Amino acid sequence: MSKRISKSKPFLSLILFLSVLGSGTAIYGQTEQVTNPKVEATVEPPPLPPQPKEEKKEGYVSPQIGNLSGEYLRTLQVTSKQRKAIQENKGLWFADKFRVGFGIRPKVDSLNNTDFDKSTADNRNNALTQTQFYLLGDINENVLFKITLQDVRLWGGEVVSNGTADQKYGAIANAGTTIDTTKQKDVALNNFTGLREAFLDLKTTNQNFRLRTGRQILEFGDGRILGARNDSLNGNSFDALRFTGKISNHTLDLFGSVIGAENNSNSIVSNNSTKLGGIGDSYYGGAHYNWKVADWLGLDLYNYSLFKQQKKATAPSPLSETRSYRGDDQLNTSGFRLTNRTKNNALPDTTGIDWMVEAAWQTGFTGERVTPDWLNQNGTYSTNQKTGEPPPLSEAVKYKANIVAVQLGYTPVKEFRIGVQYVQASGDPNRNDSSVGTYNPLFATRRMAGGSLPFAGNGNSGLVFWQNIKDYSLHLKYETSNYGTFILNPHWYYKVKLQDGYYDNNNYVAGSKATGETASTEDYYNTDAYNVNKPKLGKLVATELNFIYIITPFENVSFWFGATVIRAGDAIRNQKNNPNEPDPLHRYDLSPTATMATFQTVFAI
Repeated sequence: MSKRISKSKPFLSLILFLSVLGSGTAIYGQTEQVTNPKVEATVEPPPLPPQPKEEKKEGYVSPQIGNLSGEYLRTLQVTSKQRKAIQENKGLWFADKFRVGFGIRPKVDSLNNTDFDKSTADNRNNALTQTQFYLLGDINENVLFKITLQDVRLWGGEVVSNGTADQKYGAIANAGTTIDTTKQKDVALNNFTGLREAFLDLKTTNQNFRLRTGRQILEFGDGRILGARNDSLNGNSFDALRFTGKISNHTLDLFGSVIGAENNSNSIVSNNSTKLGGIGDSYYGGAHYNWKVADWLGLDLYNYSLFKQQKKATAPSPLSETRSYRGDDQLNTSGFRLTNRTKNNALPDTTGIDWMVEAAWQTGFTGERVTPDWLNQNGTYSTNQKTGEPPPLSEAVKYKANIVAVQLGYTPVKEFRIGVQYVQASGDPNRNDSSVGTYNPLFATRRMAGGSLPFAGNGNSGLVFWQNIKDYSLHLKYETSNYGTFILNPHWYYKVKLQDGYYDNNNYVAGSKATGETASTEDYYNTDAYNVNKPKLGKLVATELNFIYIITPFENVSFWFGATVIRAGDAIRNQKNNPNEPDPLHRYDLSPTATMATFQTVFAI
């Protein structure tokens, strides 16, 4: 029995081993499954939403967006802070090519005793408004246009076309003006609203050459000879064709404009016709060259010419139906300008010296003929304006005038600048001889009430201008960051030629009948040197003290205030207080002090 059991042990051992091995394999497998959870399972992230594709702007995008050139803001009189805001504005652009803008400029003026005469009532108070709307279209690299609509009106100045006087107090817009058709050719219709600008720029891709045509502003240098004249609400604009070429630091401008047209065309009637007493066909053209020699030196050379057609005699002789009493009139103004203000005519960035020298000469012929001076001391012999007959001995009347301007400024700290200025504009010792010696400013700016040197012109009042004048002035400017800009600007005006009169804003100032129709001491023919009944010729026309305050509390709004006191000099005093005056009631009419106050608000975007 025992032997049988022993023989079966190897077989049983094999069965037991295989069982244990199978069990161990199962346990081992379970052990792996227990230990595997320690390894974290990989989690797939959720799919990202589809990203929008970046839209590429097709077509042309104006480079002027956010960087509008000051070349297209010449109609506006704004502070530097306002100008910067306008240039950097991006919100008023649309379609990547077009920019709209708007401006409102109400202005109040008060002038008192501007003729320095106590026997006359000449105080003037008025309010005016300038409104502008403009559209700029930078179509592509080669085409740009700008249209500026401007309305300038006097408050209370509108006229109702019909009704009683009381009804004319009614605030009725665009009521119109009643015109007598029997006198239609002699009546000029007022037009408060017009196009200040309407021009087209054709330019090369590299912007080096440009052709501008249409209604535009012509301004070069300081605007002293030819400028926008924005101190006036109306300003200057020209119907012109202008070519500009720029290579490196050299810029050449050539322009031609039509100032007046006599003849009718396509049912358009011109008020400039010589038949209506206007200037007739007239043209203004010229060339201006600028060379930026260095950062501290710029040179301008220019020549501008005003051409006016001949004037016909009103009753020519039967032998010559086309005879004129005045031939073609051509006034040439040629000059140069040197300055260290080469960065858009701006002052140095922080401190330092700025300077400018400019001189111009006027030449040409008036078209009139008079007897030579040695035969014509009292002005008896000249061309007959009715018949056109010249005197037996005659010579052409020529222009012979000039202007010189010098400025020097020092900025010790960026907030303060002190400047001095001297301007001499020629006068005429004999206004009836064969030469015109009084400088003619033509279309120049007057008081230059903007730019880097606000009110650095001929004074805020405009009562004395650069004709027959030596003007000595100071310009003290203090500019704060929060309280605005303060300017103190005194002037001393002296005559160049004592025999000549005095002028305001390019107009000869006439006096009253009580003072012989002259506002200052003068000697028209230069023949009264020994006439004891005439007042002694005076030298000093007037002294003027200007105070100006400008503040820009918001980037698009500025306030300008000016106050002026003018004191008459001996050139006016000797004329108004004349003990030899035949009329005893008007021997002492002098009231020596005149005043002016002005206030304006300028909003522009």
